[in-house]
Amino acid sequence: MADKSELFVNKQSGGMHVVTSEQTTTGDIFFVNHATGTDAATHGRHPDAPYASLAYAGLLATLGPKADRQDIIYLMPGHAETVSAAGDMVLDIAGVSIIGIGHGTLRPTITLDTIISADIDIDAARITIENVIFNAAFADIDILFDVNADDFTLRNCRIQGTNFQIVIEDDGGAASNRITVEDCIHVDRAAANTHFTNFAGTGDGHVIRNNVFMGDYGTMCLGGAGAVTNIIIAGNAISNTAAVNDTCISLPAATTGIVVNNLCGGGAAVANGVTCQDCTIAENYYQLDTADLSGLLDPVAT
Repeated sequence: MADKSELFVNKQSGGMHVVTSEQTTTGDIFFVNHATGTDAATHGRHPDAPYASLAYAGLLATLGPKADRQDIIYLMPGHAETVSAAGDMVLDIAGVSIIGIGHGTLRPTITLDTIISADIDIDAARITIENVIFNAAFADIDILFDVNADDFTLRNCRIQGTNFQIVIEDDGGAASNRITVEDCIHVDRAAANTHFTNFAGTGDGHVIRNNVFMGDYGTMCLGGAGAVTNIIIAGNAISNTAAVNDTCISLPAATTGIVVNNLCGGGAAVANGVTCQDCTIAENYYQLDTADLSGLLDPVAT
C-alpha cells in the first residue's frame, strides 16, 4: 500500500486547485482578503482568489464553511473589515475557526463604527477567533461580542479603540457555557467602559487566562452579576483606572471555581481589587496605581 501524506488537494468550483495540510484540519480551508478578494461563490478556497469579507464567508450555506466539519477561515495579512450595524457580522456556523495571519499591525483588523449597537454575534457553538485586532471607532459601542452559544474561544487577539463599553457578554441565561479568553490584550482607558466580561447568566466552565487588561472598568473588568460555576481566572494582569472597589475581578455569591495568580492594580484603595465570594482563591495581588509599591495579597490572607 502506498505511503499516505497529510497533504490533500481541494478544488474551487469553477476555479483553481489548492493543496492543504490535514495536519491542520480535516475540514475545508477558506481565505479572506479585502484588497484582493471577491464576495462570490467561485472564490474563497485559494489565497489568490479569496473572499473579500468574513461576513460573506459566514453566509455561504452551500459552498462555504459547514457546521462541525472543523473548517478554517484564514484572514490574510492586512485584511480590514468594518461592522457598522447590529447584525452586520453574525457568526453562526458551528465549529469554525477564524484565524488571522500576520504580526503586529499587519494582523487582520475588524473595526466597529457608526452606531453603538454595532456588534459581532456569536450564534453557533464551538467558534474560535484567533490573532485578530478588534478596533472601536465610535464612542460607547454597547458590546463587541454578543455570545449566545457554547464554547466560544477568543485567543491571541488585541482589542483597542474608543470605545467598547462591554467586550464580551453572555446570553444572560445558561446558553453560553465555556467561554474561553486567553493570551489577549485589551487597551481602552475610556471612562464609559463598564466590563471586559459581563457574565450576567449562569454559564459553566468559563476560562479567562494569561491576558492583559488595561482600561477604565467602572463596574468590573472580569465577572458579572450571574452566579457562574467552575470558572477559572488565572494568570491575568489587570490595570483598572476606575476608583471603585472590587472592580478588577468581581464574582457574586454562589459562584464556584478557581481564581489564582492574577496581578491587579487600579484607582481603588489597597485590598479592594478582587472579590470572589465562594471560589477557591490563591496568590492574587492588588495595589493602588499611584502608590509606586508592589501589590499585596487581595483578598487579604487571614
